[in-house]
Amino acid sequence: MKINIVLCDDENMALKINCTYIEELVKKYKIDANVTGFISGDKLIEYLENYAVDIAFLDIDLKGTNGIAVAARILKKNPRVIIIFITSHREFAYDAFTVEAFSYITKPIDSIRLERIFKRAIIQVNYINNRSQRIPLIITENNLKRKICQSSILYIERLNSQSVIFTKSGKHCIYETITSLADRLEDNFLQINQGIIINLEEVALLEGSHATMKTGEVFQVGRTYSKEVKKRYLEYPQV
Repeated sequence: MKINIVLCDDENMALKINCTYIEELVKKYKIDANVTGFISGDKLIEYLENYAVDIAFLDIDLKGTNGIAVAARILKKNPRVIIIFITSHREFAYDAFTVEAFSYITKPIDSIRLERIFKRAIIQVNYINNRSQRIPLIITENNLKRKICQSSILYIERLNSQSVIFTKSGKHCIYETITSLADRLEDNFLQINQGIIINLEEVALLEGSHATMKTGEVFQVGRTYSKEVKKRYLEYPQV
């Protein structure tokens, strides 16, 4: 899926330089992306009528419609867009986060910081895009085949001879082992002991040897699983 990247700066020379930076990074990391520059927030808003944006690099101090207002318009069309502000004024950094900005960069641009933020943004966009293409989990329950959307699964628990899949809308009891289910689930699922698989998206806190879910359940992390669980939890992108 092609990534759509836009930049907006009302200083023509700054816009050209920033576009060149991003185009070079796109080539360096072999990313399938469109890079488009806009000299005003109003021009970018017109563009939004026909195109969706994945990543936006916005100057905050724009003539006419400022960067914060432009960001709000982009977010209205795509709530998962990555907003990165570029500004000459450090005091604007706080304002950047009122529209849930991914990050901000101060002028003159530090190319090393820009590259680091760019790589993080691409990882996040790819993660979001992959989530939208998920394959459902197919189970057999009461001799019937069912499809479960993997994003709806909170956790799976082994109870007696069954595995119970707890979802946002209810639960499903099936005769399949935890190990077998773990092999069929996506990367955001993690077995934390012999009888529990958790959805990392639904974890509120991992502390010590306990995982606390957003729904309030607390599960023990098995000793042999502890190192891998901590590693995966820390590496997992928070969205």
